[in-house]
Amino acid sequence: MRVRSLMITLLLFCCSKEKTSNALSSPSFVTVTYLTLTNENTEGGSQFAYLQSNITEDLAIFCFCLESCSREIINVFALEYNEDTTEFRFKFNPSDEFQYKSSRDWCTRSK
Repeated sequence: MRVRSLMITLLLFCCSKEKTSNALSSPSFVTVTYLTLTNENTEGGSQFAYLQSNITEDLAIFCFCLESCSREIINVFALEYNEDTTEFRFKFNPSDEFQYKSSRDWCTRSK
């Protein structure tokens, strides 16, 4: 009886510890109002800005890019960024699923 009780306690401890470690390792996304990406190359480079509906292009901060750099503005309903993984996610409408992208290899600014 005592051994059985000890095994149940040990099993419960392991299960609760596993849940805690999974929670700590899961990505942590933070809501941002904009996210700008800049990637310069020999052809001048490109910039993308993901803006929530209440933000205008002039309020977003971009990394430096040559004058010939192209710029695309993408308006979204929701925008979240994870600095640790350099991933961001967005959706165009409240009922949409999040779309995921990475800002790795891009100069990234967000607020």
